[in-house]
Amino acid sequence: MKLKVIFASLFAVMLMSFSNESAAQTKIFAYANLDSVVRSIPEFEVKMKELESYQNQLYTSMQQQEQEFQSKYADFQQNQQNWLPEIIQQKAQELKLLQSNLQEFQQTAQQNFAKRQDEAITPLRLKAEAALAEVAKAQGYQYVLPIEMLLYNDGADDITESVIQKVK
Repeated sequence: MKLKVIFASLFAVMLMSFSNESAAQTKIFAYANLDSVVRSIPEFEVKMKELESYQNQLYTSMQQQEQEFQSKYADFQQNQQNWLPEIIQQKAQELKLLQSNLQEFQQTAQQNFAKRQDEAITPLRLKAEAALAEVAKAQGYQYVLPIEMLLYNDGADDITESVIQKVK
C-alpha cells in the first residue's frame, strides 16, 4: 500500500513538472522580420544612397565604354572597304580588345558592387541581430525564427516592432 502511495505521489510530481514545462514552453518561440529591422536603422538610407551613387557611376562608365565601342564599330563598318588589309586587321583587333575590356569591366563592376553592398549591409545586419538577441533575451524567448521560415504560427510572437524600437 505504501508503495502505491509513493508511486502515486511521484507520478503526481512528474505530471506537475511536465505541466510547468509545457506552460513555460508556450513563450519559447518568437519570429521577426530582420529585413524590416535593417531597413529601419537610421543609417540604412544613407548607405542605400551611397550604393545608388556608386552604381550610377559604374553605369555611366559602362555606357561611355559601350558608346566608344559602338562608334568605332560603326566607323569600321562604314570605312573598311577603303582601308588596306593591315588597317582592317588593326581596327578589328582594336574592336576585339575594346569588347573584351568592356566585358571585363562589366564583370568587375558587378563584383565590386556586390562587395560594396555587402560592406554596407553587413554592419547594419549585425546591429539588427544584436538588437534582436537583446529583445529576445529580455522578453524570455529561447528561439527566434526569421519570418521567411515561418510556415505556420500558433503560439509564436512577432517581436519585429520591439527590435525596430531597439535599433532606432
